[in-house]
Amino acid sequence: MIRVLVIFTLFCFFPFTSVKANEPNVMFLNPGHPADNPTGHFWPNVNYFMQEAARDLNINLRTIYANRNHILMKSFADEVIKAKPDFAVIVNEKGVAIQLVKKITAKKINVFMLLNDLSDEELDSLTAEQRVYYSGSLIPNNYDAGFKLAEQLYKSYQLISPREQSKVTVLALHGDATSPASIERKQGLDDFLALHPNIQLVDSTVANWSKQHAFEKVKGVIKRKNIDIIWAANDAMACGATAAVRNYLRPPITRIGGINWDNDIPEDRLTVSVGGHVTLGAYAMVMIKEISEGKRQPERIKHSIFQHSNIKAYKAFMSALQQKRFNQCNFADFLSDSDTKRTFSIDNLICE
Repeated sequence: MIRVLVIFTLFCFFPFTSVKANEPNVMFLNPGHPADNPTGHFWPNVNYFMQEAARDLNINLRTIYANRNHILMKSFADEVIKAKPDFAVIVNEKGVAIQLVKKITAKKINVFMLLNDLSDEELDSLTAEQRVYYSGSLIPNNYDAGFKLAEQLYKSYQLISPREQSKVTVLALHGDATSPASIERKQGLDDFLALHPNIQLVDSTVANWSKQHAFEKVKGVIKRKNIDIIWAANDAMACGATAAVRNYLRPPITRIGGINWDNDIPEDRLTVSVGGHVTLGAYAMVMIKEISEGKRQPERIKHSIFQHSNIKAYKAFMSALQQKRFNQCNFADFLSDSDTKRTFSIDNLICE
């Protein structure tokens, strides 16, 4: 396996210089933080999977971080243009990506959307020439994640309170009001609630993907209302909710769950977590490798990767993530012309 150069920086870097012509230069505009932070470990873990895949696929990967600052994110177009990569991987966080895409594609640099795509209207706003440099997208089914999380939390609640007709109260914690992932997860929750008239949504609020913000919001709500279930759009907010419940409710029987499969959640801290999409950056590397070699046409893919943490593979996956053992996988096995032709899934990523 050839080890490629992977450089981490916050703001600036030198232009790419490939060792070989068939090694794509890829820049990832990570909207999160490079390490520990109040919004959880999801974005550092996304980058970890991308690194492992880039090494196996002979891709030169570099990353810059916005530290959850969408204003800073807007300035990254200039950094990309200076570096002149073959591909820029962009996340449509808080709806700011379209400005980046227009500036970058105008300089004939390919863009690939990861986890949060452009909307159809945004895509239609690109000129014909800009559209040539839109290389597709890879997103998870966030609607499915929101629905599955609500379903698992309700099933867990029924085990401790099996009275089917009794009213069940829910508090929802959303990441933000504009990111496609947050909007679609909320829709999944809303549609689950519509199927269960005995469940009452008593409060719904934005907590900015943050553990601390969730703690403060939940602390205020549970002092005024009885809450049976707390549905959170990421694990950091779910952990903040758990801390508030444990501090201010006796006994703390509220069922709490989130999304992301963060690898720093203490054992049994959450009722359930829905995740798996943290791996999709690796599959994006596979897609970009094939696009760069003319073996795949740009396309918009919605991957049904989400699983809940009650599945058998969850503990093995999380153990490997905590110990950073995914270097034992060969991500080239997921190329369409490999001898294995493996489907990109959680089960197939457990390579021990």
